[in-house]
Amino acid sequence: MLKKVMNCDTIRTAKAMLGMKLILSGENLGKIVETEAYLGTADSACHSSNGRRSPKNESMYLSAGHWYVYQIYGYQMLNLVTRPKNIAEAVLIRALESPSGDVVSNGPGKLTRFCGISQNLDGKLIEESDLKIIHGKIPKKICQRARIGVTCEDEWRNKPLCFYVKGNKHVSKVAKRELIEDSDTWK
Repeated sequence: MLKKVMNCDTIRTAKAMLGMKLILSGENLGKIVETEAYLGTADSACHSSNGRRSPKNESMYLSAGHWYVYQIYGYQMLNLVTRPKNIAEAVLIRALESPSGDVVSNGPGKLTRFCGISQNLDGKLIEESDLKIIHGKIPKKICQRARIGVTCEDEWRNKPLCFYVKGNKHVSKVAKRELIEDSDTWK
């Protein structure tokens, strides 16, 4: 499913990634429960906004299926590039449901720290790296909201480009009253 939507639609890719398993060197790190879409040059919250290009975001300009990992506030942020070469769009992986059920990766910085993901993955093609995404579960319901931590001051600040599995306790910044058993969030 993921390969079918990559190269054509970053929003569909962000939704399709929900429920997929993140695998590092053969170890199941967990199921993806929250993502954010970043939509290239028009999106003022995106690192490639207005065609910005630098050594820091160069991996975002690679073709779909490459990892884009950058550091902010001492944390690594894990993104998957989603479009053809030189169309810099990506999906940020924000949270995982861990196999143990412990809430340890409910935010993008916590996720990379828990998983041991570093900038060594930046620019690597998913098929050639130790970090893979494979089929997992299908969410019962996908919700959307504004992206978290976006600092732009225009209409992109509130666009609902954060996607998450409704009721899953591993999603970041979700009201406790909305939570249900993790097993009940999947089909």
